This record gives sequence, C-alpha cells and structure tokens, in this order.
Amino acid sequence: MPDSFIELTEDEWFNTYKPIKNHLETNSSFDGHMFETYGSEVEFVKTQDTNKIWMLGDGDDGGMYIWSGWGFVNRIGYFVTEVPFPDNTTIQIQVGIPWYYCENCDSELEDPDNIIRDAFQEVDLEKCPNCATIEEMTLVGLEK
Repeated sequence: MPDSFIELTEDEWFNTYKPIKNHLETNSSFDGHMFETYGSEVEFVKTQDTNKIWMLGDGDDGGMYIWSGWGFVNRIGYFVTEVPFPDNTTIQIQVGIPWYYCENCDSELEDPDNIIRDAFQEVDLEKCPNCATIEEMTLVGLEK
C-alpha cells in the first residue's frame, strides 16, 4: 500500500500529536520541545516508539520542516509526541519559509514561493537580485 502524504500547520500538528517537553534541557528550541541530535537527548529519543518520533530538518527548497519519523539527512533536531502518527503515512509541517542563499555575495533572501531560486537556477546564474547586473536580471525575468 502506498504511503499517504499529509501537510499540517504547526498549530494543527502541536494540537493533534502533542509533542512532549524536553526534560533533559529546559532551554531547548521550540519552546522546550526539541531534542538535540547528540548525547543524552538523542539517546532518549532512540528509546521512544518509532511512530512518536519526528525530525526537524532543512528541506530541499530552503524551508524548514518537521517530518514524521526518524531521519538523518539535513536534520536539526527531533521531537517526541504523546500521540503516534499513523502507519504508512508521511506527515510534513512547514515551520520556516524557504530562503535563497547566494554563494556569490553571501546574501540570504526570503523566497517563500522559490521565485528567485527558480529564476536564477534555470539559467545557471550563481547570483541573486542583490549582485546581478541589470542585464542578468533581464535574462532571468526579474528586472530590478
């Protein structure tokens, strides 16, 4: 049976799955709910039911997400919830909007709809609106 894919808001996820507080580090991120990826915090996470473990990570689009399940790639931290997520289901919660990072000038720009990323990658131009020339901006269709 193929996996189901569900997207939730952060509030919907919090109210539905009820992440527990990090009892090992009271000053952890996400109002004390996130567990780190090392030491006693990750060891605690590993002892939990697998359908109650969630991963916080960077998405391929530059956004930040929480996903159901255990993962390693682009991970930032983990959550443990009181309520388990259903089998054969991937749940995604966007918690940070995509950003575009320019390797040419080190600028970071909010890019919620990936307009900058798509325009500049389409012509393989490793620049951004801050450092591109008028001609380059015209080339990618984003005139200054």
